[in-house]
Amino acid sequence: MKVRIKHVGVAQCAKMIAGIYFVISLPIVALILLVAMSTGKASIGIGGLILLPFVYALFSYLGGLLAAWIYNLVADRIGGFEYTTAEITS
Repeated sequence: MKVRIKHVGVAQCAKMIAGIYFVISLPIVALILLVAMSTGKASIGIGGLILLPFVYALFSYLGGLLAAWIYNLVADRIGGFEYTTAEITS
């Protein structure tokens, strides 16, 4: 069965993107923190590293907000994403 996504919830889409990017940033920050602790050099400081995932999430939220809003504008004119679903039988 073919289905078309004609509209996305802008705020919900932005929240999901922010959450995803927050989780993605955690191992990156942990790696940077480990390297900084092992070398004794922390260029942006520990506070900056702790703040980084939240700033990254904020900017990804704003980017997701803009992307979802633009998607809805474009989808109104030319349709939306199409995808095929299949029923799973167990």
